[in-house]
Amino acid sequence: MESMGGLGATGPQVKHHLNQMTTPLDTANSIEMLVDLWRDRLKAVPVGFAHSKPTADRWSISEVVGHLVDSACNNHQRFVRAQATDALEFPKYEQNDWVSAAHYRKLDWESLVTLWCEYNKLLACLIRNMPAKCLAVPCTITPYDTCTLEFLVIDYLDHLNHHLAILDARIAQQETP
Repeated sequence: MESMGGLGATGPQVKHHLNQMTTPLDTANSIEMLVDLWRDRLKAVPVGFAHSKPTADRWSISEVVGHLVDSACNNHQRFVRAQATDALEFPKYEQNDWVSAAHYRKLDWESLVTLWCEYNKLLACLIRNMPAKCLAVPCTITPYDTCTLEFLVIDYLDHLNHHLAILDARIAQQETP
């Protein structure tokens, strides 16, 4: 899906790869751990730095966090809808359009961080309580190949780690004297 699956920053993250044996329960626990690790770190980022774009064509820290809210929103719908059907078809998430439309740089920074944290706690609860039989539901996110709901759940964590690694590098730039 939107995931690049990349890791490698030195900041807090939960290491996870799609090729490892991972269960949705592990994924839910990892999401909660990430929220706990990142909440205070993100809130400590100065507002001006959070909202500033590194270049005109790159997202600000607040836009990256906003993108993670959008991703949570899209995946929330995927996770719920897939449990209610024999096969899910869902449109691709047009990330640049969503981030542009939401104007995340104009939002209160602490409120945005809180929204990201709370939405991910909701997703962790949803994932933890998914019936096992639903994990095999085929899901097609246009234009990508069909995968299972279980793949989408695990891929969500990989996507989250990818963007947290990006945030880690950006925050480290601000923390370096």
